[in-house]
Amino acid sequence: MITRGVIDGDTHRARKAHNRQLEVYRVSRGKQVEGPIIGFGPQDLERIEVPHDNTLVIHATIANYDIARVFVDTGSSVNIIFKNAFDQMQIDEADLQPMATSLFRFTGKEVQPLEQITLAISLGEESLRRTRRVSFTVVDAPSAYNVILGRPTLSAFSVVVATYHQKMKL
Repeated sequence: MITRGVIDGDTHRARKAHNRQLEVYRVSRGKQVEGPIIGFGPQDLERIEVPHDNTLVIHATIANYDIARVFVDTGSSVNIIFKNAFDQMQIDEADLQPMATSLFRFTGKEVQPLEQITLAISLGEESLRRTRRVSFTVVDAPSAYNVILGRPTLSAFSVVVATYHQKMKL
């Protein structure tokens, strides 16, 4: 899990403003949220060997590149793209923005990110594919993954994650 990353900006003032916006809501049974009902059933377990405790790793299209080994981390407050993967994508580094905020609990210690960049990411099957522009923090650290998708992207796509079913639905 990655905590204390950039949420609404890379300044102390932006972090304080974000924390002031946080509110606790009471959920009542009488209110209905609009939108489709998303569920997981036995059909979603096809080709899944259970029981398991696997992480959810997907493919995604980021900046028109098909990226494998994308770790879906519902506990992370930032999206990470590792420098090795970023370099292979051959994206113009002029779009990178400097960062001052450190990441914590990333490798058990403080990690200084290199920069951040906003990229288009597409998720979903071809007929249901959605694309959003999200901010990624570029980190130069060893990893088994190319990208870590955190709560900002999952929320932007209104994703529901089921690690037991090894699926996410938009």
